[in-house]
Amino acid sequence: MVLRALLSFLAVVALLAAGPVRAAEDAVGRCQDLLPAFVKAPSRLDIQVEGTNLGQSTGVRLTWPGANGGPDEWIVCWYLPRQAESDAWQMTQLDTSKYGMLRRYDIQQLYKLLHMMEYKQQAFPANADTPWAHVLYALQQTVNGISLGCVYALIAIGFTLVYGITRVINFAFGEIYMIGAFSAFLVYVVFQAAGGSMTVGPLFVVLFGMAAIMAAYGWSMDRLVFQPLRAVQTTAPLIAAVGLALALKDSVRLLQGPKTRYMLVEELTSWPIITGHGFDVYLSKGHVFIGLMTAAIGVVLWWIHTRTSFGRCQRACAQDMRMAALIGVPINWTIGLTFALGSALVGTAGVFAAAQYGVVNFHMGTLIGFKALTAALLGGIGSLPGAAIGGFLIALTEVYTATFIGEEWKDIAVFTVLVLVLLFRPAGLLGTLATPAVGERP
Repeated sequence: MVLRALLSFLAVVALLAAGPVRAAEDAVGRCQDLLPAFVKAPSRLDIQVEGTNLGQSTGVRLTWPGANGGPDEWIVCWYLPRQAESDAWQMTQLDTSKYGMLRRYDIQQLYKLLHMMEYKQQAFPANADTPWAHVLYALQQTVNGISLGCVYALIAIGFTLVYGITRVINFAFGEIYMIGAFSAFLVYVVFQAAGGSMTVGPLFVVLFGMAAIMAAYGWSMDRLVFQPLRAVQTTAPLIAAVGLALALKDSVRLLQGPKTRYMLVEELTSWPIITGHGFDVYLSKGHVFIGLMTAAIGVVLWWIHTRTSFGRCQRACAQDMRMAALIGVPINWTIGLTFALGSALVGTAGVFAAAQYGVVNFHMGTLIGFKALTAALLGGIGSLPGAAIGGFLIALTEVYTATFIGEEWKDIAVFTVLVLVLLFRPAGLLGTLATPAVGERP
């Protein structure tokens, strides 16, 4: 009887001790994921764990022999205290013998680098060089291109909405895209500091909040910058748009710094679509979310454009602004709302890009803005369906060029399309706008 009670007591103690052991294994595993950034195949690996109990900071030290008989090298992964066994491990600092101390942003950059290295190694296995595998590889790139095309399409629609009424290309849209991405990053940082995660629910809140803020900013931008220039020659608003873009970019650089920021997106759920044929095709949660949201935005835009009084006023201003003013269309109100709508779309594209790709910096909007403008010109600036089609075509051109020719050629391919469109089809694929007569704006 005494022996049975003793054995039961030892079993309970073992079960209580198993929790920290399993937790330590998870912490060690996350730390070992970073090991390929420092050493490929160590001949020996010593592991030390400190502070595995709840409420304590946990440290995991990995030590391995140095190269060429040199001193041992090591890394120490530090994790925030956990309050419950179900809490996720959050690495807050990485001490290394080679590079010194690395903070959270540097750790995120390492994770992304290792993830991309792993993807490139597994992207196209050498032993699966079959025609079917090549087709599946192209299909995966098509999925990626469509996701990127959603971002380009939203920005291109923003360009064509404003140009359709004012005949002015608002170059500041690229920086509004950047501000939208930075806003998503700031919310991500707040969630990380609070111990939460950026799930779909909070992302919806960020999305609608950012759309409202960017709409207010677009309205203010029209009222303060473009409305006073409405009656002057076309080059003045164009120069004002360039100056506004530069001011926005440098403002973010001064406020947030020039450093590139990273968001961990590796943990997004992916679902295999086709497997077992030499290459596996996956669809991620980011692909689905961006695709569905872009489709929903497209439906709402169609309804606004064809079924509301604002849509009728917008079409009237695009056809003949002077005549629209004579029949009582509120010109300034219509243009202001159009700026607000375009800015909301572009800011939403920035949130999508940050959530999907996880890279944010102060100069990210410049190149994307020109690519989206190329998409609008390709589809036919002034045509909303044309802008969307152009966005997808430009994205697929970029992705296919990077995949089958080389990463360094993708921008050249996109802007070659721009040159060809301007030379051979200036109106674009679905262009509907004629060149305005001198003095058309009231």
